[in-house]
Amino acid sequence: MEDKIRPIEREFTAKAVQGILRALTDGEEKIGLALLNYYSRTELVPPTGRAQQRGRQKYSYPDVVLLCWLFRMKKEGLPVNRFRRGISYLRNRLPALYENPKDMILLTDGNNLFLKNRINDRDDITEVLTGPQAGQYSWAYSIGNLIEEVDRAIEEQEHQERNAA
Repeated sequence: MEDKIRPIEREFTAKAVQGILRALTDGEEKIGLALLNYYSRTELVPPTGRAQQRGRQKYSYPDVVLLCWLFRMKKEGLPVNRFRRGISYLRNRLPALYENPKDMILLTDGNNLFLKNRINDRDDITEVLTGPQAGQYSWAYSIGNLIEEVDRAIEEQEHQERNAA
């Protein structure tokens, strides 16, 4: 019996990423391959997988989570250029997040990005949201829920691919 590869270790083609994103946005967002290529060319979320297919680098699991987060934040009205600021911060922390995402919250005051544990960092979260350095708006996002949604979308896509074969 073949060992199951954990999602964080998988790599995805642009077409697979497109399907995952469409599933997570309930088909509301027009996600074309041209948009993914644009985000790659502009270094917003370039594919960082080790494998290639047809001469193109595949997307890593962290890339998929970042793209899903980007589309969620776009839907909430966060300008894409503000998203750029948090990419490297989150990319560096995603492997650790994946191991225990349930209590992690991503916060932004529009200028800075914070990754906090909703239980252990409760006072820090309050400071970010209401303190003197808080921006004109603040966002709090449960990254653990997003990771769980991404995993479900990946499993559903794999299920559909197996049934189509």
